[in-house]
Amino acid sequence: MREFPGWTFERDRSGWTAVHGDIRFTRPTLAALRAILRIHRATRCH
Repeated sequence: MREFPGWTFERDRSGWTAVHGDIRFTRPTLAALRAILRIHRATRCH
């Protein structure tokens, strides 16, 4: 989780959720969640 500072991660029956302020992403696997966060980070930086 050091790859995404400021994000908190939770796991439940539906999969993994990442939360940062008002932004919330849920995906069935941690790999899928990390992929979405990388895309989100890349689009916000440019």
